[in-house]
Amino acid sequence: MTVRTPVILMVLSAMSAAPMTAQGNDVIRKEGASPLATSVTYPAPKDVVFRIAYAVNTGPEKPDEVVAGFRSAANFLYVGDANAVPRSNMKLAVVVWGTATHSLLSNDAYKAAKGADNASAALLQALHSAGVEIIVCGEALINRKIDRKDVLPFVKIAPTASMALATLHAQGYAIFR
Repeated sequence: MTVRTPVILMVLSAMSAAPMTAQGNDVIRKEGASPLATSVTYPAPKDVVFRIAYAVNTGPEKPDEVVAGFRSAANFLYVGDANAVPRSNMKLAVVVWGTATHSLLSNDAYKAAKGADNASAALLQALHSAGVEIIVCGEALINRKIDRKDVLPFVKIAPTASMALATLHAQGYAIFR
């Protein structure tokens, strides 16, 4: 794979402009990494504001694994960075319910519930720091008997996942599953 220096400089420039720590960007790169296409003939536009809501309802296969659905938002940021799409043009949300709900717990609460560290916590923090809204279904919290105080502090609670997804859709977000 041939990489040209100007492309690398644009990517580094776009990433340094992002309101994130280097550690947050490292987590995004690690969890969102995928092979980057070369010789692109349908490039990502730099002037479009992307609005995407990821619907995530499946938890990790094993308690010590990252929720696969959270990686989709990281991948979009990673690919956007690599294609010099300004982070300010990437409006992303992750709406969580179902078995993925426990992955929104603080590490201590997750460890008490699942017997392992919350492998998704660092990625969720990095996504939040990158401006991604993390939203949980309020009914999922009730059904799983999860107290708000045990949820990561930046997570927003919606009445239901469907209400959150419908609201985001009405605001122009595409819903990705």
